[in-house]
This record gives sequence, C-alpha cells and structure tokens, in this order.
Amino acid sequence: MANLEIRGNTNADKRASQALSLQLSAQSMTRMGPLGNRTLWAMAKMLGNSATREGSLIVENSFPNHFGINELESSPEATIEQTPGTDPEKNVAISQENLPPCDGGHRAWACLLGAAAIEGIMWGFPLTFGVFQSYLQTHAPFENNRYIPVVGVLTTGINYLGNPLVTPFTIKYPKYLRRMIFVGWLMCILALLGSSFATKLWHLLLTQGCLYGFGCFIIYYPVLSMLNEWFVRRRGLAYGLMFGSAGACGLGLPFIVERLLQKYGYPTTIRAFALGIFLLIGPTLLFLKPRLPPTMHHPSQARIDSSAFANPLFLSASLSNIFQALAFFLPFLYLPSYASSLSLTKTQSALTLSLLNLSQIFGQIGIGYLSDHHSLYVPLFLSPFFSALSVFMLWGFAKSFGPLVVFSILYGIFSGGYSVLYCRFATSLSSERATGLWLYAIFDFQRGVGNIVGGVVSGLLVKGEVVEVVYGVGRYEWLVLLVGGSMLVSSLGGFGWFIKDKKFGFSGVFGLPIARETGIKDEVTR
Repeated sequence: MANLEIRGNTNADKRASQALSLQLSAQSMTRMGPLGNRTLWAMAKMLGNSATREGSLIVENSFPNHFGINELESSPEATIEQTPGTDPEKNVAISQENLPPCDGGHRAWACLLGAAAIEGIMWGFPLTFGVFQSYLQTHAPFENNRYIPVVGVLTTGINYLGNPLVTPFTIKYPKYLRRMIFVGWLMCILALLGSSFATKLWHLLLTQGCLYGFGCFIIYYPVLSMLNEWFVRRRGLAYGLMFGSAGACGLGLPFIVERLLQKYGYPTTIRAFALGIFLLIGPTLLFLKPRLPPTMHHPSQARIDSSAFANPLFLSASLSNIFQALAFFLPFLYLPSYASSLSLTKTQSALTLSLLNLSQIFGQIGIGYLSDHHSLYVPLFLSPFFSALSVFMLWGFAKSFGPLVVFSILYGIFSGGYSVLYCRFATSLSSERATGLWLYAIFDFQRGVGNIVGGVVSGLLVKGEVVEVVYGVGRYEWLVLLVGGSMLVSSLGGFGWFIKDKKFGFSGVFGLPIARETGIKDEVTR
C-alpha cells in the first residue's frame, strides 16, 4: 500500500486524511472479506463527501492543467505527497519535493518575461497591420487593392483556427514544447523576410498571412502551457502582465512602423521587424522552460461531458462569439485608412491605433473582474452592446480627429476584453478537464472563422469615393454598419439568461451536479 501523508489544519483536511486512509485500507485488507471491505468504502465515502463540502481536495487524480481551465481548488494548507516507488499510473497526486517553486522565484518570473516578450512583439505585429495596410494601399505595387485586409485577418485568424490542432499535441507530447516554440519563432522570421520580396497579393497572403499565422499558433499554446505550470495561485497576475504587454507594445509600435515606412519603405521596414524578432525574442527563448519534467505528465482519463454542448450558456456564448469575432478586428485594420481619408496626419492616424491597443488593457481588467463577480451573461451582453453603440454613434459620424480618438478608447475598452471570457465560459460549463480544453478550443476556432469571414466581406464593402458629409464618409459606410450590426447581434447572447435553466436533450446542464473522476466514485456539486 502506498504511503501517503496529507498535511493540513482544517477539519476538512482531517476528514480527507481519514477518508484516504480508509480507502487505502479497503484496497489492501482483503482478509476482512467482502463485508469489511464494503464497510470501509462506505465510511471513506461519507468522510470524503463531508471533506469535499468543506473545501478540501480529496483522492483526486491530478494532472497538469495546461490552459488554466478547471483548476482544482484546495485548502492552501493542505498538500498530498506520495513516497517514492509508487506506481505512477496510480498516483493520487504528484510530489512537489524536487520541483522549483511556483508562483514566484527567478525561474517563474523569467518564464513570464519570455511569454510577455512573445505576446508583446510577435502578437503586437498583427495588431499594427492597419498601419501597413494604409501604406500598401497607397503605394505600388499594391495600390488601391481592396483585398489587402485579408492578409491581416489571415494572420490572426489562423492563430485561432489552429487551436484545436495544436492543443492535443501540446498535451500529449510535452517534451517537445521548447522545440515547438523554436520552430514557430523561425517560421515567423522567415515569413516576414519572404513578404519583403512580395510583388503580388498572393505573395503576402502566403507569407505574412498564412506562414506568420502558423508560426504564431505553434508558439502560443506551448508558451501558455509552460506559464500555467509556473503560476497557479497568481495566474491572474501572470496573464494580466502577459496580455498587458501586447497593449503596451501596441502603444508604441504603430509610430515606429509609420516612421520606418515613410523613411525606408515596406521591404526595409518588414526586414527590420524580422531582425527585431530575431534579436529581441531569441534570447528570451532560453527563459521558456517547463516546470514539470515530461515524466510527470500523464494522459487525462476524464470523459467528455456532452451535456456541456447542450447547455444554454454554450449556445449563447457561441452565437455571441461568432458575431463578435466577425467585427472585432476590423477597426484595427481600417482606422488608419479612415483617418487618412479625413486628411489627418500620419502621426494622428497611428495614434488612433495606438489608443485602441492601449485601451484594451483596461477592458481586459474590467471585463475579467465583472465575470468573476457577476453572472457571465452580464459581460456577455454589455461588452458587445456598448461596442456597437460606440461604432454607430462615434465612428460612423466621425469627421475629425477628436471623435476618432474617443471612439478608439471606448471601442478598445468595451470590445478588447471579450476573449477574457473564454476561460470562464469553459469552467462554468464543465468541471472535467478534457471537456474544458475542447470548449476553449471550440471558442477559439469560432473566433478564427468569424475573423476570416469578416476580413473577406469587409474588402467587398469598402468602396466608392470619400464624401465627408455622408455617414462613414461614404467609402466606409457599409463597413461601419457591418461592425456595429455584428456587435449588436453578438449582444443577444446575453439574453440566454432567460433560458439558462432549460434542457436541450442532455443531462447535467448548468447548475446541476456533474460527475468528476475521483478516487471515490461520487457526484460532486461544483
């Protein structure tokens, strides 16, 4: 019998310890016969239920949570240890004795630094594509090409679409995480170098669009996997710092890119960006190391809870997510061009995009706080609804620099934090890790589809001459209506609150007990 020790000071911890001891005794003391075994199992079950209700983690298989979904909560004082020599397939928990500390220490902060650098610089590049687009559409050989925006949406869209592909690989082969990051980093550099020689639109679509997008999603999920190993209790802080780096870099990058484009042209600017990724990101790759060795990763045996996909919250979130993604990135692509059509300076055009990037940070914090303290249907409605209002009332009527600045700030605040809800959607729909991972992947995939469709459609809608007295200055009228209308439809997901208690043919809907895989088979209420 494995020797285990549970340390803790709470009554729940003591009952968990007693339950564990009784369970192990029932497994090993066959001399007592069937009646004795059943008695011990019953006592363990009663104690386990009591401990669970009081918040203690008991007899549960613990596997590394790569994406921060369905994190098991336990008493801070309680830890479970196993002595060496136990069969790893029957581990109740993973020993922490020989591992570096999480939530602090130089190795954890070094990993966060590397993740923030990748998020800020490599993901900051797609967020500045509006500046590149404005330049390319006014200079040969891509002058007046209406499909230039598709390049930008491919970069971001492929990153989302690739989630269902890379997530299972990341979980199954953790020993290849660092190699995946290195390969993705090289792909992004080669993509930018290749696009600097582009003379036709399909050259840009293949390099700066597809290849850079593939490189990003190959990097992104291994980085998240490592970060989740290093930060558990302080994960919110870690993610806030990482995501905030994109907004911080997005504040300055548009000005730098605009200055380089005007002075050196597109080929030299894009090569300089590739060189920057090589010099600035390359050294930080040394900091990106997993906390857990590959031998401590075990395949999850949790089942897929099909009832989660019939939950009203899943249906509401999916409807809202697709239409929000259809519109979300379009202002990032078209604001600099819109500003140029109003005869604003290049600096003013870049500033609108910078403020849009920066204001997302406040939106992410605010919406994240709202989702933690109120029903998810509240931010599900408020975020896209106020985004739609800002589009209809400010962007469509903007004829000068001031209204565009106000629009950039408000749109960034209300729409920028929407994707923060994905993890909360997943944890609210199911307590099973495998189900949570696939829910997260599905939401990302929906976002990628909406992103690409929106980019293609927007290229068809932006046409005609600029007439400042007309809504959306004429040329962008239908684009403004598309963005505002899509956001308004997205806000309808919040009305799912009225059917939140309905069932759609499956058991275990929101608010009811969901079975979890534990050492003692039992229904656990979340």
